[in-house]
Amino acid sequence: MLKRTLALAFSAALVAASLVALPIDPAHAEMAAPTKESTKAKKELTPQQQKMKDCAAKWKDEKKAKNVSGRKAYNEFMSKCLKG
Repeated sequence: MLKRTLALAFSAALVAASLVALPIDPAHAEMAAPTKESTKAKKELTPQQQKMKDCAAKWKDEKKAKNVSGRKAYNEFMSKCLKG
């Protein structure tokens, strides 16, 4: 009976502790709840990232035009596209 009472009291204490709101670390505040300002701020792409993005768009057109698919064809196309 005593063990059951202690277990019940311990469980209640754990539940109560989990319901207490913990303060949010300011460094991680954006992760907790993004604000309008944080969602509007866009990170600029590096030139290499922009080139990858452009080549990916060209790949979609290439697939439709030449009816190609697969990883090998994609890798060959991207290699040529990124070099040129």
